[in-house]
Amino acid sequence: MIRRSRICLAIFGILLLALAAISCGSTNQNAGRVLTSIAVTPTQADASQYPNGQVTFVATGTFSIPPLSGPVTFTSPYTGSFFVANPSGGIIATVVATGTGTVTVQCVSGVSSSVYVVASASANNGTQTVVTGQGLLTCP
Repeated sequence: MIRRSRICLAIFGILLLALAAISCGSTNQNAGRVLTSIAVTPTQADASQYPNGQVTFVATGTFSIPPLSGPVTFTSPYTGSFFVANPSGGIIATVVATGTGTVTVQCVSGVSSSVYVVASASANNGTQTVVTGQGLLTCP
């Protein structure tokens, strides 16, 4: 009877170790990783200086722990594929393409204005904090 109890305890111990090992592998790798800033490049772009007037903006986030940088999504001030100067303003530029951390925009023909191209993301610090970065697109 004692031998059987020891075998059961040994099996139980092995199962506990296995569960502990499995749970360690499933932890969130981004836990504690906080987005501290976003850089958008170019910071200013005159569409007339780019081929076909298309400007690709790149958003890179800086984080508190490694990996220290990474792409961030462009989210505003556009809705769908149009950039607007303000709610009462007209369309200034359209989105030509998007990618991981990139957006390519082109000015609407005949429009002369400027608009901010903005990237934003949650800071991931348990708050409602949103971090943003922006570049300025000038349409000739």
